[in-house]
Amino acid sequence: MNKKNWLLLILVSAIAFTSFSSCSKDDDDEETQVGTEWTRSIVYKNDPRNGAAGFTLDDKGYVIGGYVKNVGVVNDGAAFDGETWADIPDFPGAARQMAVGFAIDGNGFVGTGSTGTEDLQDFYKYNASSKQWTKIADFPGNARYGAVAFAVGGYGYVGLGSTKTDAKFSDFYRYDPSSDTWTEINVPFKYKKAFAFSFIIDGKAYVGGGYSNSSSLPEDFYSFDGTEWRTLADLDRDDDSYTYDARKYNAATFVLGNKGYVVSGRSGSAISSSVFEYDPASDTWNDERDPLSTDAREKGVGFALNGVGYITTGVNSSMIFDSTFAFRPE
Repeated sequence: MNKKNWLLLILVSAIAFTSFSSCSKDDDDEETQVGTEWTRSIVYKNDPRNGAAGFTLDDKGYVIGGYVKNVGVVNDGAAFDGETWADIPDFPGAARQMAVGFAIDGNGFVGTGSTGTEDLQDFYKYNASSKQWTKIADFPGNARYGAVAFAVGGYGYVGLGSTKTDAKFSDFYRYDPSSDTWTEINVPFKYKKAFAFSFIIDGKAYVGGGYSNSSSLPEDFYSFDGTEWRTLADLDRDDDSYTYDARKYNAATFVLGNKGYVVSGRSGSAISSSVFEYDPASDTWNDERDPLSTDAREKGVGFALNGVGYITTGVNSSMIFDSTFAFRPE
């Protein structure tokens, strides 16, 4: 073989080896990494589900109840510490989906929701130390599912939501764990709506999104410090300074540092993979974070542990998930 043919053979071999190495690396990345900010985490240990309730307590994220394919609503649950999922005692009330949860002083609280045929207003407290559930005072508003909940200043807050007749609500109630009582509070909302999102940054709640029986999603967005509601810039914005549309419903949320994150869910009629980041300092949103491009979903549970955001469970069309993904912003 002449020198020219030898050189050609070496060149072809080098290209083939490089291509093989590149493909192998891509295949590995697809199995373990979603973009550069998302990685696959420890899979949820129980049945795949959607519409579960959740709360974060003592550096653990809790998932309770939800809807399981070919079974219906369930009342089991599990807690995740970032490395391991562990079962918790079954929720003692009726099995349900689209309930809400919040946490105060070592206790988690779960209530409202739907059995599939009945809207609910009962509430229960979970003590993480004793691992026991206790019934507390019923939510005083109309029975509902798809409400929103959070805790600020030692009180729990629950409001909005829907009924099986598709009625929506704009009311909100404060729960005092010291007296086991609920009190209705005034709100400035422009819409009755359900499936909204909320998160807490520096002791202040932020509430927005949702669905309001309209062809257009609600654009209003608010903060609440436990005393006063403040109307913030709309989620749908197009002006000289900013252009974005952060309107969503059935999305998961978590907070990292001083930023709030709204993950996946629905934007209009379609499941969205986008991640919107909220900066309270400028009252603005951006969608420049890596999307959840694998297993985009709605009705999942979100929480943050030790500087990492997580989304787990949820549904996309007929596919119900037990996968869990971890988010580390660059």
